[in-house]
Amino acid sequence: MIATDGITMAFGQKILFENVSLKFVPGNCYGLIGANGTGKSTYLKILTGELEPATGRVMLEPGKRMGWLRQEIHGHDQERVIDVVLRGHPDIWKLQHEITVLSEKPDFSDADGERLSQLQERFGELDGYSQETVAAEVLTDLGVPPEVHQGPMGSIDAALKVRVMLAQALFSKPDVLLLDEPTNNLDIPAMVWLEKFLADYEGVIIVVSHDRHFLNRVTTHTCDVDYKTIRVFGGSYDVYQAQEALARAQRSKEGNRVERQVLKLRKFVERFKSNAARSKQSTSRLKLIDQLSGQKVLPSSRVAPRLIFKQGRPSGQDVIKVENASFAWPGGPQIISKFSTRIDRGDRLAIVGRNGIGKTTLIRLLLGEVSPDKGTITWGQTTTRAYQPQEGGKLFAEAKRDLSIYDWVRQFTENQDINMIRAMLGRMLFSGDDVKKQVGVLSGGEKVRCLLSMIMLQEANTLVLDEPTSHLDMESIEALQEALEEYEGTLVFVSHDREFIDAVATRVIVLDETGLTDWRGTYLAYREARELE
Repeated sequence: MIATDGITMAFGQKILFENVSLKFVPGNCYGLIGANGTGKSTYLKILTGELEPATGRVMLEPGKRMGWLRQEIHGHDQERVIDVVLRGHPDIWKLQHEITVLSEKPDFSDADGERLSQLQERFGELDGYSQETVAAEVLTDLGVPPEVHQGPMGSIDAALKVRVMLAQALFSKPDVLLLDEPTNNLDIPAMVWLEKFLADYEGVIIVVSHDRHFLNRVTTHTCDVDYKTIRVFGGSYDVYQAQEALARAQRSKEGNRVERQVLKLRKFVERFKSNAARSKQSTSRLKLIDQLSGQKVLPSSRVAPRLIFKQGRPSGQDVIKVENASFAWPGGPQIISKFSTRIDRGDRLAIVGRNGIGKTTLIRLLLGEVSPDKGTITWGQTTTRAYQPQEGGKLFAEAKRDLSIYDWVRQFTENQDINMIRAMLGRMLFSGDDVKKQVGVLSGGEKVRCLLSMIMLQEANTLVLDEPTSHLDMESIEALQEALEEYEGTLVFVSHDREFIDAVATRVIVLDETGLTDWRGTYLAYREARELE
């Protein structure tokens, strides 16, 4: 249905991938994975025709429609929410627009009447009269409330806008569906609905995501963007990981074999280079050494940071005590109401819920940045805490934009040993002159790695992390997950990553429209109890 033939793409001297020829088959869901910056979103843009590759072509079967969810959202603020979704079926949208313009024409003629009749007939053949109902159902299933459907896009928040654009891509069931990070800003019910929707989808699906749980639930194939190409593996993300682990072991084994063979040949040449009788043999072995030495293995674009979270001294048993606390922003909904709980040493608490529901507010309440309207929140006297705010908060404020990574990080530790700080930054993939880079020009992933560096330097016995996996690639997420699993202190964190939460958290607080649930168990157990898994 859709295929690429000989696609090569580069930006300047950086080659993303070369000579990529792939065929995508209806009924399959292809997960497009790879490190940040390797070209996953670029490949989607090539498929849609938005970007022209250096070489190669895209082949889409004639008459087939394509739907696309971008990461970026632009415009549409003056349009009705429902109209933005209806744009997802271009043929029906154009017909509807032409019917409206023709119907409102002041000098309506007999020819116009005949044309209008033809348009309405075609509109009916495409089931155009039911499309607004279908679009409204998809919006509602994705958590966009019916009361905003007829209002302008500009009146809803960014999280709902993402859901509207996802509804636009999905509602008309195009033949080829391209999804770039579709789980961003979705709560659990919306994610579950989307997973079921995609499982029953009959067309081609190509999805970019860092959500490992989502990929395991929906993908039939994994497309790995690495080694300047795109390789296709049959199976979900977990199956890909197992296959790639075996392949890495084989590559390593082959590399060791070549090194041993070269060493053996070098010894022969060294031994007999002055022996005239063996000169031809020495010469042939020198040529063979050149050939074997030229068998260079392309380096992987995947590099994982090495994180270690230590605590300077353990805390006492009581870490945080919340007693009968209530809070609401002026004119806003209640975030917590008469809420009491206790966080003990060694607890690993995840706070989950859709964007805008109040997770960060709850974090700020626990930290004392915001005071409850009623009740009290008390920290244990022996606790030390390190806080990673979402997106860095004020830590990357305008006044600090010109600081180098090295100077920015050293603000957060009393240990000013340059070798220690540089070694730690090296483990976080900031090596050499990278440490001189100004923090004002860092990417989202680089900022998160700076924040995690700051957290490691503080050696606190209580970590409070607000969306620590945001902007990280899978290798970095998995490295962070392993480091937090080994951390012996107390952990409170916000995340949307179900795989990450399942691995790290021992209890969860779930915020939704019905209120707050303090679940004394794993997140997986919560989802199973609510039949969300």
